[in-house]
Amino acid sequence: MVALHDSYINAMETCVWVFSMVTLCCAADISYMNATIRDHFSSIRHHETNFAYKEMARAFIYEEFRRFGLHTEFHNFTTTDNTKGLQMGSNIIGILQGKRFGTFKDRIAGIGAHYDTVRNSPGVDDNGSGLVAMLEVAKRARALDRHNTAIFVSFDLEEEDYKGSRQFVEEWLPQFLVTNYNADPSSYADQIKLHGFYVLDSIMNYNTTAHSQTFPPSLTVDKVRTVFSKFYNDLVADKFQGDYINSIYRKDEDQFLNKALSQAWQSLSDPVYQMENLQIPISDLNRISESDFREFLRSDHASFWGKSIPALFLTDSGNYRGDMINCYHQPCDNMNVMLTEDNLKFLGKQADALYLSLHFLEETGMDSLHAGRGRPCFLLIMIAMILVMLV
Repeated sequence: MVALHDSYINAMETCVWVFSMVTLCCAADISYMNATIRDHFSSIRHHETNFAYKEMARAFIYEEFRRFGLHTEFHNFTTTDNTKGLQMGSNIIGILQGKRFGTFKDRIAGIGAHYDTVRNSPGVDDNGSGLVAMLEVAKRARALDRHNTAIFVSFDLEEEDYKGSRQFVEEWLPQFLVTNYNADPSSYADQIKLHGFYVLDSIMNYNTTAHSQTFPPSLTVDKVRTVFSKFYNDLVADKFQGDYINSIYRKDEDQFLNKALSQAWQSLSDPVYQMENLQIPISDLNRISESDFREFLRSDHASFWGKSIPALFLTDSGNYRGDMINCYHQPCDNMNVMLTEDNLKFLGKQADALYLSLHFLEETGMDSLHAGRGRPCFLLIMIAMILVMLV
């Protein structure tokens, strides 16, 4: 009887562990995301038109990072240019140290989202959506027994020519690597191999209306059909609905990030929420800016690409879809328009996929990422059901 009792206890403990893992990988906290947007990212966050609310949002992000157990700091910076003059900004950075922290074996991955807005917009989609997805992942990431370090960063002054992210890649990140990894300042990029960063900007606009998706003027239909053939065929089949998230990345430098994210996305439920992979066939930032793909540079990932750091841009396409065609950088990018049930579920799936991507990036090679990694949530659920029946 004692042995039977012990076996029962062990089985129950296994069930609890499996169900906890199912919860970790498959259940974004939609209530937290909804409440966080409403309470902290639903009004203008601009240094001139609503400085107080922007400061409140900045402090909230900092305190959340600390609450999640991250090593947290402000990265205060000053920039100047011919039109804006002297500007002061502050990025918020949270670091989840892995077991390899401080060694050349560490493979740093990160998630970034800007917290400022333009002068007159509440910025619920742009970029309250990216902020809450990042915070949701950061909240859950400490549950992972990490070997590699993860960095979460909220950029300031994205709406001012990406100044916050530029200062991050030019100033904070090199100093961080030199200080903590004893890297050579002249060759730190060769010594420290970065998995790279997922950059989130305007990611919750989900629209199932036919022809709700449009394209940038520089990107003709013929170009889309030629370069992104699968994407174009999917759009035609769906009657150009804006019912997907864009994963935008460069052909060579950022494929690793996209493979992890794509596998994570495919492992999750809710197939109505789709992701489209847009692989830019050019790597050099200057060439991209002069090409038909220049509209793909409209966020903080461009700062990473300018320094040859891997980065993937996740976006709903901003002003080229549905409500945001009229509401991008306008007062109607607000709670009444953007906080719908579908939009929040769409956002939740992205948070789940990003969380799993960090887990997949624990592996240092793509071979191991592909081996035995399909549908982890589904498999965990099946294991849990079998264990319950056995018990």
